[in-house]
Amino acid sequence: MFEWTLIRFLHVLAMGFFVGGQVMLAAVVVPALRGQDRELMRGAAKRFGVASLVALAVIIATGVAMASEFERWSAPELQAKLGLLALVFVLAGLHVVTPYTRLISITVLLTSIAIVWFGVELAH
Repeated sequence: MFEWTLIRFLHVLAMGFFVGGQVMLAAVVVPALRGQDRELMRGAAKRFGVASLVALAVIIATGVAMASEFERWSAPELQAKLGLLALVFVLAGLHVVTPYTRLISITVLLTSIAIVWFGVELAH
């Protein structure tokens, strides 16, 4: 029982970092640094990007473990989450190539929030 509580906790913690970090960047960091040296924004985004990769690895590992343990692979909510996660990876790849595209950043954020929605639906 404790191990699944820990796995669920790590999943939610990593998701909170990933999505919360995006919200923080969009709502606080970008507006605060707008009009300043682009290197400041690039540095913040790079640090967040590296930490986000770690968070995504934790999200995927714990998600696979939970879906397998609780036999949820065929759940429509999980299928929706996986589809949206694939979209986030594609958008993140595009964002690396075109880092100053606001539309991609906003789409990644909104897609990530939708993933959280489906996660809540899946858990309940």
